[in-house]
Amino acid sequence: MTLLSVVKYVIGLGANVFLPFIMFLIGLLFGLKPGKALRAGLTLGVAFTGITLVVGQLLTAQVAPAAQAMINRTGLQLSALDVGWPAASTISWAWPYAAIMFPLQILLNIVLLGIGFTKTLNVDLWNVWQKVFAGAVMMEITGSLTWAFIVAIAMIVIELKIGDLTAQKVQKLTGVPGISIPHACATWLIAAAPVAAILDAIPWMKKLKVDPERIQKKVGFFGENIVIGLLMGLVIGALAGYDFAKTLQLGIVVASVMVILPRMATIFMEALMPISEAAAEFMKKRFPGREMYIGLDWPITAGHPSTIVSAVLLIPVLVVLAIILPGNKVLPFGDLGNFGCLMGPAVALVDGDLVRSLILGVVILAVSLWGASAAAPAFTDLAIRTGVKIPAGATQITWLKTTPVVWAVIEFAKKNILGVVIFLVFLTLSFWTLTKKYSKEETVES
Repeated sequence: MTLLSVVKYVIGLGANVFLPFIMFLIGLLFGLKPGKALRAGLTLGVAFTGITLVVGQLLTAQVAPAAQAMINRTGLQLSALDVGWPAASTISWAWPYAAIMFPLQILLNIVLLGIGFTKTLNVDLWNVWQKVFAGAVMMEITGSLTWAFIVAIAMIVIELKIGDLTAQKVQKLTGVPGISIPHACATWLIAAAPVAAILDAIPWMKKLKVDPERIQKKVGFFGENIVIGLLMGLVIGALAGYDFAKTLQLGIVVASVMVILPRMATIFMEALMPISEAAAEFMKKRFPGREMYIGLDWPITAGHPSTIVSAVLLIPVLVVLAIILPGNKVLPFGDLGNFGCLMGPAVALVDGDLVRSLILGVVILAVSLWGASAAAPAFTDLAIRTGVKIPAGATQITWLKTTPVVWAVIEFAKKNILGVVIFLVFLTLSFWTLTKKYSKEETVES
């Protein structure tokens, strides 16, 4: 069996199987008794299964068709079809050098953790495919394996540092100590963090604390999560042109998500508390003064209502942006209704405030459309090379969540110096902003 076959098999088990095993081993490493480590790992698997079912089977499966119906009603015709992350990951894993990325991320993370460059131990290895995607697209453009791995390594390093710098905010939002989100979706903070800092410089904007909990206090029953979810579902259904029955069904689905997800967050906390406490004690004994975070996938933020509320409210915004945004070639499709990944880190950055979250969401979606437009030619060539047929009616295919890092290296490959300079300016500003302004929250107590 080849290394790629082994990696594909392990990754194919899914995060809800793979991550509990990794967490069990980490628990043992940090000194937990086998029974306690196993329970923590299994509980985390239950939490991920629950989140996946709620977000995937309820929210995405029901809201995405409504969003697609909204697009159909506009008659929007664009050349590059968004195929969504499942297709994007499948095409990425067909890259001949994909298997190398798995051990590369592990070894690089351990080295950077050992020398003190990062505080994050990224256990979200299931999403290593996003680095594969970056490398595969870069090689498709340049033909250089060296540049492909340089880009992938840059992705790993940037994810870890953003995980470090947003860890306190993530912990505050989720209530779970000792964690971070070194996820590709956090790299959109390269564009969003400077914008967040500008919003915070506006006195009245910084004082805003509009989240579902405060809305409920102001308006009572009509501000409860279940009612907010119902209303959002009804609005999306109406915009999609659904009949009364189908609109009402969508409203109930979104209301269900708004009630279930916050309760699922308590299972995450139950799973992660023993690991977090053991990790803190381990570092205290062996590396006095050193701190370490457990790097997780974005669903840890899904328990906060603002993550899902902002993700759903941005669906019609994306449709409008796809129509009016200059230079956009992407027809949103595969990842419609699946914006929780993009919004989790942004919501954490602004402490759950809906107004600022939505403003940052507009920036994030605009960058996503531009990045996906730039990646479309290379990604289409890669897909054809791996035997994927282009859907009827589409000239090209792409992935809506093409990261700003990938977009920047595409501009570099095209020798668009201005584009590269703009990216480097935003990268510098974002790290400076995150370092000086957003990484100083009080640590959540264990």
